[in-house]
Amino acid sequence: MTQPPRAEIDQVAEASIAALRAPSVFNTQPWRWRLAGEHGELWADHSRQLAGLDPQGHLLLLSCGTALHHATVALLAAGYVADVSRLPDPSRPDLVARVRQGERCEPDDLLYRAIYQRRTDRRPFGDERPGEAVLEELRAAAARHGVHLHVVRADQVTAFASAVAHAGTVEHDDAHFRDDVLAWTTRTRHDRDGVSARSVVPPTRRTIAPRDFAQAWPAALEPGPGSDLGTVYVVLATDGEEPRDWVAAGEALSDVWLTLTARGLAASPISEVVEVEAVRQALRRLLGGVGSPAVAMRIGTPVGDNGPVPASVRRSGTEVVGLPGQT
Repeated sequence: MTQPPRAEIDQVAEASIAALRAPSVFNTQPWRWRLAGEHGELWADHSRQLAGLDPQGHLLLLSCGTALHHATVALLAAGYVADVSRLPDPSRPDLVARVRQGERCEPDDLLYRAIYQRRTDRRPFGDERPGEAVLEELRAAAARHGVHLHVVRADQVTAFASAVAHAGTVEHDDAHFRDDVLAWTTRTRHDRDGVSARSVVPPTRRTIAPRDFAQAWPAALEPGPGSDLGTVYVVLATDGEEPRDWVAAGEALSDVWLTLTARGLAASPISEVVEVEAVRQALRRLLGGVGSPAVAMRIGTPVGDNGPVPASVRRSGTEVVGLPGQT
């Protein structure tokens, strides 16, 4: 029996609400949803673009891709395949996707449950390295979106760490980069976005230090006893550098992150290595010139005594989702 249009748009609306939990660069949440007819439209919101770190809007599109994938995960949990048209209108490049409720399928809520468990965990991870079977599962998750997941080999970690450190130095010395960090770490509670000191750890001795977000406020999250000895570093790379590729990279990032969360692992992104073009090209050479780096991640086993990272603040559906008849 075919559902009436009202029921279909309600299902898409619920999916857009689930997408509010998607990760985004600096927790900018640079997207809006518009519900119209029987479909939802995902729009890029350039008012939330990082002018210094992301002048071309690549990470903005990647962030929109994570929201798109979260929505498809919610539809799958409800028992529907998502019918997605990506970048459907060349005359409106900010229209990232149209999403409709597709055919009925067997409900699968594994990744949907992970949406509400996932956190950005910047603390050192434990000694136990994620197993090869899990890493292969993460490669498959990226490949579903035409994206390559490269695991940084042990003999490449030193060079990778140098690239991350160099990117951090370049950004620290550039006022435009510093302005972006300051702007998105001093948001008010009313804004319900940005990076909170509650999720930032103070400097510790580790192979690759996380980005320094503590410009305005001291880091408030205890690093815990982790060593990072078992941490795996991965790079997501695309075959091209068109808008569609950046959206696909975001979908892959979401798929990989939810998959590893469902397997009891934790992660945090390393986007510095693609924000500085010279570092991005060095990373591309490190990977043998196969693919264009879109984002990197650190993945590991959380230390049991640490407890969960506080959930990041999120904008409400009334702010982000436009109902039929609204602009």
